[in-house]
Amino acid sequence: MGISTEPGDRTRLWVSIATAALAWAAFTMTVLHLISSHDPLTDTLSSYAFTDRGTGMLGASILATAIGSLATLAALSAAGIAVSGTSRALFGTWSLGLGAAALFPASYPEHPNPVSGEIHQYSCVIAFLSLPALGFSLLDTLPSGRRAVRGISAGATLMLLLFGIGYALPWLLPVGFVQRLALIVDVALICSLIVIARRNTSAGPGGIGVSRPSASPDLDPSFPSAGPL
Repeated sequence: MGISTEPGDRTRLWVSIATAALAWAAFTMTVLHLISSHDPLTDTLSSYAFTDRGTGMLGASILATAIGSLATLAALSAAGIAVSGTSRALFGTWSLGLGAAALFPASYPEHPNPVSGEIHQYSCVIAFLSLPALGFSLLDTLPSGRRAVRGISAGATLMLLLFGIGYALPWLLPVGFVQRLALIVDVALICSLIVIARRNTSAGPGGIGVSRPSASPDLDPSFPSAGPL
């Protein structure tokens, strides 16, 4: 049995993949925070790459988030939602930024690796700058949920600003806590897009569901219609 090519079936497939990937990412990240001795208020997520328990779980969670994000893009396209080249590029920079950050951990005095640290830092900057812009870039093409996407995108922008303040002035804002809030809002934006794709599953291209009447078996197409009665 081959994979169905019907738009609705393809959308449900990508929605399932995206949902499973993000659920796994959330589960892995939660377990990591429960078993690690790091302080979630002051320690950044990057520091969890080097932990007493749960080594490797941070990278697995971030990679799962990247996979779920790319699957969300596929779900939107399968649902017939027009995604511009700009939005596709932002999906790519967000996901690739996450992937690079997972594969190249940050550099710390006890675990020095300047090259990996530079790649990690710039990958994170690119990823976290991309997602709020992605949300705003989709507003003109989404068939529904625009208010929610606009609100979450604004929240992601605010969290990004607060994270920058916390990073520069750690005595003013707990950088670890703000970073986690920023990530939660970013993932919430991806989840809102999954919901929109799911709702648009039966709409088809253009976002309009049209039922086509089937030919009546009682009518012989070889005879002309008798016209309206």
